[in-house]
Amino acid sequence: MSYLRSILIPAVLFLLPGYASAGWVQQQSGTTAGLHSVYFINPQTGWVAGDSGFILRTTDGGASWNRNSVDTGILSCRSLWFQDATRGWAVGSGGRFSGLLYITSDGGVSWQLEKKDSLGITFLDIEFTAPQKGWLVCCVLFSGDGGMGVLYQTTNGGGSWSLKDSSSRYLYCDVAFADSLFGWVTADNHGVFIQSSGYLRQTTDGGATWQTVNQSSNAFGRLRFADRNTAWLSWNYFFPNVARAWGIQRTTNRGANWTNIFNGSAVFDPVDSLAGWALKRDTLFHTQDGGTGWSWQIPPGRYLNELFFTDSLTGWIVGDRGLILHTTDGGSGVWEEPSRITPNASRLTVSPNPFTSFAAVPGHEAERFSLYDISGRKVGTFRGDRVGEGLRAGVYFVRAEGGEGKPVRVVKVR
Repeated sequence: MSYLRSILIPAVLFLLPGYASAGWVQQQSGTTAGLHSVYFINPQTGWVAGDSGFILRTTDGGASWNRNSVDTGILSCRSLWFQDATRGWAVGSGGRFSGLLYITSDGGVSWQLEKKDSLGITFLDIEFTAPQKGWLVCCVLFSGDGGMGVLYQTTNGGGSWSLKDSSSRYLYCDVAFADSLFGWVTADNHGVFIQSSGYLRQTTDGGATWQTVNQSSNAFGRLRFADRNTAWLSWNYFFPNVARAWGIQRTTNRGANWTNIFNGSAVFDPVDSLAGWALKRDTLFHTQDGGTGWSWQIPPGRYLNELFFTDSLTGWIVGDRGLILHTTDGGSGVWEEPSRITPNASRLTVSPNPFTSFAAVPGHEAERFSLYDISGRKVGTFRGDRVGEGLRAGVYFVRAEGGEGKPVRVVKVR
């Protein structure tokens, strides 16, 4: 998400009937397809996209979703970009060696193929810095080891795309601009050389020229500007035996200095110089102080793929099996899981709830259960007949040891 996009989004909060409860509430997508991308132009109008060319559109903040498919031959839609309520783009993949770019002029009701590459080029990300000027990030994966990065530009609103930069040294990952002149593209060389390295390439003239301004032993990936000076950048490092570590870095001076603010995430969304969210596999974290401290908002149990905030209070998350979550209060409320969300799921019963000394899980008294506090920290493991014993009063989440089943919220009152 670029700074240009964020200043065009109206900072207006609409409280919708049925969605005014605190925290995160699940919306009914009507699909079990995996969802990988979400984009909103205001708190009411947005789109989500996923596997098999699946695209959903809402004009009422998610109270209802209408299905519009790009092309069922697409394995996955990975990136969306909309200039307004009618004109937008969807980046997809028809396979490992096929990149597809679709455009809509009617808000997503119909889509037309704008660009296709089948010579090993995979489209990864798209961003516009002006109504007529945009960027398309691609990488070429060779049939053997290695690849190269490719950067396309349009100056006529997508009517045509010209090659602006390519290199066998870089595998481009993401592009973001702070304004019409200043921008970055992230890259790594994993697969090209044995030792993976990350590169941050910068332009100060609107993309006419690019220079490498940061190189690291960590591979760089996702990039988002929160304002003209503040940006977040994801990194990962591949250890021997294919182990990997993830993290997020933050700059407040256009990349002159970077500080590590989070470990274990590649997906995030900053909304201003201090506030932002990060996904850590199936868990959501939130910071209000630039990453010094983090709070836990959604307990483990779902695989979360992407998030998008239109302002500091209004946001969406999409995930596997058609999952769409929505908040109108920045996710600050206690996580609730309405019974309508998982009518066929097997959930634990904890009784009594609330409780004073301890609670029990009927039928599972001899089994072990993990308890987490509201920050996401595991506070202990308990037998099913003495859940929460010895803990101080507060809100907790109970989950079967080993991570099976949905977490259940319980309250200890004293």
